[in-house]
Amino acid sequence: MNKRYEDLEKLMSTGEAREVKRAMAVRMSLLGFVRAEAALACCVSVQFVDKWKAIYLASGVEGLKLAYKGSPGYLKPREREDVINWIQEKKTITIEELKRYLKEEYDVFYSSNTSYTKLLEEANLSYKKTHKENSAKDEVKVEAKKKEIKDLIDKEREQIESGEVMYWMQDESHQLWGDICGYVWSKKGERTSIKMSNYRTSQTWYGAVNIYTGEFILDRAKKADTKYTIDFINWLIYRYKEARHVIIWDGASYHRSEGLRTYLEKLNGGLPESEWKVRLLRFAPNAPEQNPVEDIWLQGKNWVRKNFHRLSSFKEVTSMFETFLSGKVFKFNKIKQYLIPNI
Repeated sequence: MNKRYEDLEKLMSTGEAREVKRAMAVRMSLLGFVRAEAALACCVSVQFVDKWKAIYLASGVEGLKLAYKGSPGYLKPREREDVINWIQEKKTITIEELKRYLKEEYDVFYSSNTSYTKLLEEANLSYKKTHKENSAKDEVKVEAKKKEIKDLIDKEREQIESGEVMYWMQDESHQLWGDICGYVWSKKGERTSIKMSNYRTSQTWYGAVNIYTGEFILDRAKKADTKYTIDFINWLIYRYKEARHVIIWDGASYHRSEGLRTYLEKLNGGLPESEWKVRLLRFAPNAPEQNPVEDIWLQGKNWVRKNFHRLSSFKEVTSMFETFLSGKVFKFNKIKQYLIPNI
């Protein structure tokens, strides 16, 4: 037993299921594991790891136990008013930040997050999801690229509707076994876990959505690189032999490699651009939200997480993911915005 964290290891061996999960997450974090690794191993969120680590550092192992009620301190009316004023001066704040402030300034620690939430609500704050935004993103370029794609589609509308030309939006995804951890109703006091030999076991997917029909196709690959990108294009051509294809994707290095350019030169054989078997377009840089396939991957992964209790091997995980997505038709605004009326 590691004497440095003997209290945590004792709780892991004698505590109830929720106490064991808290102690395990804290111990992994203190041993130097990356937050995301600790969260995956314990099937919890990164916020869970941060929360219980802070409680442990403030109150010791007793703070991880279910019966722990926090310190006897509480805010007096005047202090509560000062705290609310302090909160209102901030544009954003987390519960962890509020906890640290109350502990340092007033020696107050609540056992339930509800008490902190009430303070935030009194300060007229609401809980919102933050959104990623790349600082290098150029909205002008994004709109210009969107217009370019729409104009090309309008120009080839008849060929698209006849099936002579197919427009695809394409992307790759890397699926990890550890991604399946989710939530399920189970008996109180019993730990729910998923046995996996290596939560880093992965599967790479190539996928594309037809912006006229909404059909989604996907194929397995060992990794994302020039070779497997060319394999996917060849598979697409084989599947729809009579059509010419336009593929719209991001600026990944293997999407613009010398090997891919050489392949396209041979494939299109000196034909005029309007007769090329495959044409490639890129989305504007630093704006992955342009690509609807990003949303499709998320739907597939969420479906697997909802059904994780049915899965006993990574083979079953990938099979469920593939079955759910392959051939499915998607009809959402990110595709419809390109003015194809069939979906």
